[in-house]
Amino acid sequence: MKAKYLCALLLAVVGFYSCDDSTPNIGKTTINANDSIPSGVSSYSVITRSLLADSVFARSNTPYLGRYTDPEYGEFSSDFIAQFSCTDDYEFPEEIHEVIGTNLVIRYAKCFGDSTATLRVQIDSLNRVIPEEDKKTYYTSFNPTFYYNKDADPIGVKSLTASGLAVDTIYKGRSWVKSQSVKLDKGIGKHIYNKYLENKRNFHNAETFINNVFKGVYVHSTNGDGCILYIDNIYLGVTYSAYIKSSSGKRDSLVYGSTYFSATKEVIQSNHFKNSEKLKQLAEDNSCTYVKSPAGIVTEATLPIQDIHEEHKRDSLNAAVLSFKCYNDYSSGKYKLGNPKYLLMVRKAEMYTFFEDNKMYDNLTSFVTQYSSATNSYDFKNIAQLVQRCINAKITGEKSDPNWTAKNPDWNKVVLIPISTVEVVESNNNSYYSYYYRSSSPKATIVAVENNLNMNGVKLVGGKDKLTMQVLYTTY
Repeated sequence: MKAKYLCALLLAVVGFYSCDDSTPNIGKTTINANDSIPSGVSSYSVITRSLLADSVFARSNTPYLGRYTDPEYGEFSSDFIAQFSCTDDYEFPEEIHEVIGTNLVIRYAKCFGDSTATLRVQIDSLNRVIPEEDKKTYYTSFNPTFYYNKDADPIGVKSLTASGLAVDTIYKGRSWVKSQSVKLDKGIGKHIYNKYLENKRNFHNAETFINNVFKGVYVHSTNGDGCILYIDNIYLGVTYSAYIKSSSGKRDSLVYGSTYFSATKEVIQSNHFKNSEKLKQLAEDNSCTYVKSPAGIVTEATLPIQDIHEEHKRDSLNAAVLSFKCYNDYSSGKYKLGNPKYLLMVRKAEMYTFFEDNKMYDNLTSFVTQYSSATNSYDFKNIAQLVQRCINAKITGEKSDPNWTAKNPDWNKVVLIPISTVEVVESNNNSYYSYYYRSSSPKATIVAVENNLNMNGVKLVGGKDKLTMQVLYTTY
């Protein structure tokens, strides 16, 4: 008899996902008059609103640089601070005669906006070491003036365009990588080399280099609008002249060379983002909700947990479905912010610690879904585990503290956050099948998530128009 119950339950769940909203009695399938499992679908209203998120945790390897004004979302600007590393026990060539130049090399494969827009880039040297242990450093609202002297002369200034004539382009892998070089004060390179002559232990590792030689740079755009660079790599270059042995056997041949110190994953790169007041106005718009990145707006949803608990105390929750429909984008801007590819649903109380602690979604209290162009929506197909855990938390909390609900006002709230994913492609290169079918998309597994820092934005149905969540239950 238990097997018959199980089969009926599985059929009910399968039917729930395959039918539309016009079948409210789905799941009430009878085995026979005596062996039925009472089940069904209940619908509940979900309240949503926009929340301004002027800062996000962004321990990213991608610096962003530039300024872009969107007709709907307003002005956005990005700048960053960066440290540089040296290889362990680095040594300059012994033949160096003189340091003759210093430059900052910026490499990128992508940008957002008008690649012909001119940006005036300014580079300042840092006068304070970036504290690695301070999590505030990785939030995009940190204050750059804390790390450099804004009244001091910059060490480099250059006007550039993403696709300008001064760009060096190289082919790397499957994409073209562009490179911009900004000439810096020659004294920076001389200072670095003198520190080497003073004590080679200054170049023992990245930590000694940062603390004793060069603390880093602040890179920002002081003029221009229309483009955001997505930077892949940054290098600090020191150019020198050196004497090498000629055919006569004497060191009398003058040559030129360069050495580079890179901003690697082992050192800090922190993005600083700023949005205009236009974003605050959008967040206050109750006709809909928004999700905008980077560091812009997230959507909050208040789930009907209490109503579900009161009506289904004796029931088993098998599935809970919630979809967020998107409005079509009819804006007139030439460069439109695309819909985020992925949204993370996480409890509001964890919207910051989730990223600080480098957590992975677990399909229990956090979920990830991909934008569906077929339905023009973000669909969370089963958040029943989250609903049940919220119920359990409230029951447990109120047993020890009658005021638990008042002290935990976000106990039934979740937020939708745009994320980027780190994916591992699963393939078998030795497989005959995979060799001839590589044109098809290989299966990718998400192994990590982080805040989306690309230019994205989407308008969702919600606000004064309540959403509907459907719950599939079984009564025992």
